Amino acid sequence: MKWAPFKFLTNRFIIAILFFLIWIIFIDDNSLLYLRNLNHQIEKLEEKKAFYLESIKKQKQTLKDLKDDQKLQKYVREKLLLKKEGEDIYIIETAK
Repeated sequence: MKWAPFKFLTNRFIIAILFFLIWIIFIDDNSLLYLRNLNHQIEKLEEKKAFYLESIKKQKQTLKDLKDDQKLQKYVREKLLLKKEGEDIYIIETAK
């Protein structure tokens, strides 16, 4: 009398199914492991895309604001620390 699990595993259909499952999961060029890795990379790229789209949106708004001379002057004074002639600039930093 053969051992029941051994008899089950020696069935040629089970062997073929196991062979194809192993082939699909690990060996094939489009294996499940490779596809999982690609999906992970796609998620990272979509996060970067969302970040850059938000950055572009902010920069477009800044560019739109800088078309006004008063806002341009304010931006240049605050961000680039430029000044008019005869003017003194004092930088006050607050503790955060």
